[in-house]
Amino acid sequence: MNRMLAIFLAAMALLFAGAAYASADSTCYPDWKIRQTDYNGCSSTALLSPGNDTRVNLLMLLHDFHGAVGPASKYAYDIPERRGEAEPFDWAGFAYKLGPSPAGAEDDETGNFPFGTRCMSNMAAGAEYVAAVAGAKGLSRDEKATLTVVRTALKPECSSDTDAAETARSALAGIRSKAGRAFADYLIGAAAFYDGNFDEARMMFNEIGRTESSWLTEAASYMIGRALLNQSMQGAFDEYGALLETNPNSELLHASEDAFGTYLKTYPRGRFAASAGGLLRRIYWLGNDNPRLTAAYAALFRQQRPPTLSFPDLVQEIDIKLLGELKPEDVRDPMLLAVLNLRAMRQADDPKFADYRTPPISRAALDAQRPRFAGNDALFTYLQAVHSFYVAKNPADVLRLIPAGKVSGSFLDFSRQLLRAVALDAAGDPAARGALIALIAAAKKPHQRGSAELALALHDERAKAVDNVFATSSAIRDPDIREILLRYHAGPALLRKQAAQAMSDREQKVAIFTLLYKDLTRGAYADFLRDLPLVPATARPMQQDDYQTPRYTDITLFRWEGTKEYICPSLKAVATTLSAKPKDPQGLLCLGEFIRTSGLDPDYYGVTNFVDELPDADELGGTPSLFPGKRFSRLDGYKMVMADRTALPDQRAYALYRAINCYAPAGYNGCDASEAPQSQRKRWFEQLKGQYPTSVWAKKLRYYW
Repeated sequence: MNRMLAIFLAAMALLFAGAAYASADSTCYPDWKIRQTDYNGCSSTALLSPGNDTRVNLLMLLHDFHGAVGPASKYAYDIPERRGEAEPFDWAGFAYKLGPSPAGAEDDETGNFPFGTRCMSNMAAGAEYVAAVAGAKGLSRDEKATLTVVRTALKPECSSDTDAAETARSALAGIRSKAGRAFADYLIGAAAFYDGNFDEARMMFNEIGRTESSWLTEAASYMIGRALLNQSMQGAFDEYGALLETNPNSELLHASEDAFGTYLKTYPRGRFAASAGGLLRRIYWLGNDNPRLTAAYAALFRQQRPPTLSFPDLVQEIDIKLLGELKPEDVRDPMLLAVLNLRAMRQADDPKFADYRTPPISRAALDAQRPRFAGNDALFTYLQAVHSFYVAKNPADVLRLIPAGKVSGSFLDFSRQLLRAVALDAAGDPAARGALIALIAAAKKPHQRGSAELALALHDERAKAVDNVFATSSAIRDPDIREILLRYHAGPALLRKQAAQAMSDREQKVAIFTLLYKDLTRGAYADFLRDLPLVPATARPMQQDDYQTPRYTDITLFRWEGTKEYICPSLKAVATTLSAKPKDPQGLLCLGEFIRTSGLDPDYYGVTNFVDELPDADELGGTPSLFPGKRFSRLDGYKMVMADRTALPDQRAYALYRAINCYAPAGYNGCDASEAPQSQRKRWFEQLKGQYPTSVWAKKLRYYW
């Protein structure tokens, strides 16, 4: 290796240190229902519907059209693992389910990551360059070695001030052959391009012209357009990456379009044709040319040979660049038009959006689109049926539009029959249950079975027939559906049955936990004592650092041995006392201690949210619980002890102390949903200090909140 090349490599190591990227995840809670009317980011189902993510609806239709969608690139957040397929899902999870990425592929390895800088092409481009050099004629062995080493060392960031082009020029000065100089000029141009020196890059690519290397000639032609495009975008974006209102340099933008047009005319099936097409779409977007951009996407969606950019990534791209601006009147392609129509029916029956939502598309406007759906009658009548169900609230019209039929397996065909079954249910037709069971058996695509199971579970819950879900012959096997119904809806008899013979160990724990928790907090103390032996002797408590296992499976919680701060016996002894005397002051205080020290107050670690607080009425588990009684409140217990004249002074003092602490430290009640004004808390404080001044609890408490 010559001295100049060694100096170059040292310089490149300083100029192109690898960039680090970070990402953040967000939390979204799905709505467990089939009738999705509004988009919240993570509540899509296998039913083509207004509430689905538009990307999910579009990818379903593309999968129907092509039979496959290609791999989805890994995005900047993790995809959570799922136990079943009934849980409504988000876009990324569905994209990976329908088009899994290659095993072990990362963003920078696939080259298809839909965000980033021009430097993200460096890895693939470098490999192609090295291969072209290896196969080129007219190069000496030393020239090939030098060109290869210099290109391999080029690791740009596109985020800092560098001068890689000048460094490369110095390192390549010794190359003299005509073929070698062409490759050297290209490499200097590439370094200038990554530096952001687009004038020099274009000059170097233009100088190459036609060479003996077909790869080099074609790549130089392609890179001229790419350099012009990047130059046109300088200053076009704000610090957050958003496009400014002033368009990019229109002269350079048009020149870039002409350059890509020339390239595609010369190389219609060239190595970079798919990329050039993608950059033309970028030009249309930058130039606010929505008609041509729409036409370009529609053409790609209909291609029988999938583009280099897979359909999940293409859907992600159109969502970023175009879908938000399109209206049904702007589109003629049936797939795109169907997706826009579904979106235009959102929020139709949700009163909380009445003041500011856009009115849903009218039936007359939808019917007027019929000519644009020529040859797609099933899709068009489905959209009409969706309008009847979601907007007009006319399930009978759904049944008129969609006759009963067999399911072929496509997302559209499945959606048609699932919507019909849901409409039967809404109309109170007894045939609904059989139709849903048939759909469960017919489901073939991802999430279809889960969505049908969810619809059937909703039907059984509202028909007061939840026992059907847990029957031995039940078609509902999804573990999440079963757990939701056990936690929120099931009565004591069903919980005892599942505690004895559940489908899985976890389901059994959920049934035992819910039964014992509700026995205890609904005043069924004798039942609690009878049910306590359901906790197996072999059960082990959760580890304190276990943040993955739900708290409502920790059945060892009910082996509580009492407390020493305020002396309490075991939970079994407390329940025995309360079973004999439900208002016993010590029993009430110790039940409160169990709830407090076990983290069972409302919202604490989310435990009681997932057992006590029902979902919305239209969601799974949203109907009134079959478990009788009102939930015990620590604060109510303290108030009962305060008012009990038979209570000992220390018991009353502790009740006052704990009632005040329900509002510590911020003045918000952590014991239940009620509120006591600050004046009431002040009176409790004064009562504790005035009536029980020698109590340890009076001495310990310094503030009220």
